[in-house]
Order: sequence, then C-alpha cells, then structure tokens
Amino acid sequence: MEERGTVLDCAGGVARVRIDRSEACQGCTLCTLSEDGEHMVARAMDHLGVSAGDRVRIETPGAATPLAAALLLFLVPLSFLFGGYGAGALIAALLRIPGAAQPLGAGAAVVFFLGSFAVLSAVTKGRLGGRGAAQSVIVERL
Repeated sequence: MEERGTVLDCAGGVARVRIDRSEACQGCTLCTLSEDGEHMVARAMDHLGVSAGDRVRIETPGAATPLAAALLLFLVPLSFLFGGYGAGALIAALLRIPGAAQPLGAGAAVVFFLGSFAVLSAVTKGRLGGRGAAQSVIVERL
C-alpha cells in the first residue's frame, strides 16, 4: 500500500505522517485517527532524514492473502497438536511404559498446541516489524 502525507514530527528514525483518509483505510489498524476525523496519523520508519512539514510517500507491505492467513492460523496449531500427540506416544513407547501412550500423548499434544501460538506470535512479530502490524517506511521526499 502506498500513501502520500505530511511529516508532523520525526525522532529516532521514526516519523509521524499525516495522511488523508482513503478507501484503503477501511478496517486498517496501522494508523490512528486524528482528532478532526479527516486524517490518519501513521508511524513510518525514516531512512531519508525528513523533517516536519516535508511531503513524503510512504509504503506499507500488503497484508497476507486470506488463504495464507487461514493456513497459518489453522494448519500450524493443528500440526503441532497432532505432532505433540505423536511425540508423546513415541516417548511412552521408547520408555516402555505400559498404558502411558494415550495420557502422555494427550499431555504433549496440549503443550505443543499451546506452544504453536508462541511460534505464530514470534513469526508474526518478526515478519511485521515487532509491533504486530506492518511497518510503514518513508520511501521518497516529494
């Protein structure tokens, strides 16, 4: 996504940019609505050294496709769930504990399933700049 706006202020390599609201803003949580309700304020990485008042173009990576998001959200936890059950049952078999395959498998399945959300969180934060949302970048001074 690409937007044009005016730099409000800049500190520490991060600028606040005022952007006119557009149709692309619907449902997006990257920017915050300004007090007047007509503009959005976005935080964007500043690698160009912009100053307050500069007109800039910012780019934000697009969101994942719905199919990719669904696969990530459902396939990873289910894989961890079944993998955990298999790992628990395998450990019980290797330790030759009679009757422990199901309880140990179920316990490991729960632990792996819950762990999958930590993995998803780490992957999402790593890909999206550590904030849980896509990171905007100033790419041009206009």
